[in-house]
Amino acid sequence: MSVVSNDAVGPSADPVGSSADAVGPSAAPVDAMAPRPRGAVLAEHLPALRVIARALCRDRSKAEDLVQDTFERALRAIDQLDQQKNPRAWMVTILHNLHIDRCRHLARLEQHVPCDDVPLRAQDAADPPIWWTLTADDVARAIAELPGELRTTYCLFALEGQSYIAIAKRLGISKITVGTRILRARAHLKKLLIARLGEGAP
Repeated sequence: MSVVSNDAVGPSADPVGSSADAVGPSAAPVDAMAPRPRGAVLAEHLPALRVIARALCRDRSKAEDLVQDTFERALRAIDQLDQQKNPRAWMVTILHNLHIDRCRHLARLEQHVPCDDVPLRAQDAADPPIWWTLTADDVARAIAELPGELRTTYCLFALEGQSYIAIAKRLGISKITVGTRILRARAHLKKLLIARLGEGAP
C-alpha cells in the first residue's frame, strides 16, 4: 500500500489558510466598536462647556479658568464616567457645582473684609438706583410673560428651589436642557424688566 505524501496534503491546507485570512478583516469592526479613550470623550464637550461658562461668569478669562478646572476634576473622577449615558451632562453638573462653590467663596470673602480695608467717602446725594423701583409684582408679571417651557423650568428652579436633576426628571428632559432653559429665562426676564423700567421712566 502507498502512503499519502506530504505533497498531497499540502494543497488541501490552502483553503484553511485562506479562511484564516478571511477572518482577519472581519475582526476589524470589533476593534472599531471598542470604547474611545475617556479623555477624548471629555475633550469633545469643551466647546459646549465654554459657552455655558461664559454665560455664568460674564468674563472670558474666568470662564476659561472654570472650564479648565472642570476638565481637570472630570479627569480625576473619570472612573465614574459611563459613556453609555450623557458625558456632557455629567461635565456640566461638575461645572455648575464648581461655579456655585466659587460664588460662595467670594461671598464669604466679601463678608469678612476688615473694616480698616474699606475706603470711606462722603455719601453723595444721588438718586437711588433705578432697580430699586422694581417691586415683587413687577418681577412676578415679568415671569408670567416668559414662554411656557422657560417659565415652568425657571419657577421650579428659582421659586421652588429644585435641583437640575429633579427638574430634569419631572419634565422628562436632560440636565443640560434644564440649564439652557434657565439661562434663556434669565436673559428674557432681564429684557422684560429693563423694558418695564423704561416705561416707568419720566
